[in-house]
Amino acid sequence: MPSAHRSARHTGIADTCRLIVGYTGLMIGPMLSVILLLAVLALWQNALKARDLARSLGHDLCARAGVQLLDQSVSLAGVGFARNDGGRLRLRRNYRFEVSLDGHDRHRGSLTMLDGHLLAWSLPTIETRPAIRTSNVIELPRRPN
Repeated sequence: MPSAHRSARHTGIADTCRLIVGYTGLMIGPMLSVILLLAVLALWQNALKARDLARSLGHDLCARAGVQLLDQSVSLAGVGFARNDGGRLRLRRNYRFEVSLDGHDRHRGSLTMLDGHLLAWSLPTIETRPAIRTSNVIELPRRPN
């Protein structure tokens, strides 16, 4: 009789384990969906923070260079991987934006960020400003007589 009692108890434990595994298997799909959704939201939040930081850095760079940041916005131009000073692989983001030297023109500027720090930038300078005409009269070359 004790052996029959053991086998009944052993069968009960095995059935319970099968029930738990079956129930867990049913829960993995929704749990993975929630984890994936949370990961996507975290990446999106990180991208928004990086864009806001890039806009702020672009505004500061333009103010120092004496040019105007147009549309008060930056756009993501590229994403890649690069190593930081510690040798760790990090996300590098390239942003583009438009600036004006005198309020009547548009030039392209760019900046690169790595790990939330400004890595490189490119802006037109005042020295590259085209000559401003003082009148709307266009002088034509004289004809030889």
